[in-house]
Amino acid sequence: MKHPRFSSALLVILMAFVIISCSKKEEPEPAMGDQVAGTYTLTKVSLGPLGIDYPYTDPTTGVKSSGKIEIAKVADDKATASITFIDTDKAGKVTEDKTSLGEATLKKAATGEIEAYSGTTKIGTYSNSVLSLSFVDPDSKLLVTITGKK
Repeated sequence: MKHPRFSSALLVILMAFVIISCSKKEEPEPAMGDQVAGTYTLTKVSLGPLGIDYPYTDPTTGVKSSGKIEIAKVADDKATASITFIDTDKAGKVTEDKTSLGEATLKKAATGEIEAYSGTTKIGTYSNSVLSLSFVDPDSKLLVTITGKK
């Protein structure tokens, strides 16, 4: 006789678990502008096939180079960016060079990445806290890729 009661109790517990599990509401995904907004530490700069990992110390001068990319949300599907290159000499003197990169339109790719566009030209991607920006250098005509991590 104890088996039917045990089975009934187990069934009631299982049903309660299923009902509770199914009633959870998924949180909506944050807007693309919110997802990409923030400060990224520069990790790599590539010019064509050549790349430099950051931070980088010049073996000749001892100057340490680092940088950051700052992304600010303008709208749910728009963001602005700026990049700051930071050089610290052997004496500890810091020089910063900040450049505005302008505004981009954000679109969700089928892969789940967030892509950034200037007009119809894709200029960047964001996925798993890694930002990658690309453009063609007007002088060398080589592709420049700048990568940063949140």
